[in-house]
Amino acid sequence: MSGVLLTFDVGVDERHTVQFSFNKFWGGLSITVDGYDVVDTVRLASVELVKRYNFVVGVREQHYVTIEHHRKLMFAGFRPQPVLAYVDGVLVAQGVA
Repeated sequence: MSGVLLTFDVGVDERHTVQFSFNKFWGGLSITVDGYDVVDTVRLASVELVKRYNFVVGVREQHYVTIEHHRKLMFAGFRPQPVLAYVDGVLVAQGVA
């Protein structure tokens, strides 16, 4: 697979698992929390160089999650695409598609 898979945990007392996956070849992008879809889409073309996905994880213990998917302006499918994951503004995971 030409893509990236990030998995990270969120929370202290109320634990959740967030998973981000992106396939550069097919454009499939998904974000799940504890196996439930938050985002499930196909991303083949975009004018944005940085796409941000923001969502809240938790009920009693809430945390703000931001996942940034960066791409280059030209030939993005053939170049590295960094993915950065933040929980409450702190970088917790990163990868490259």
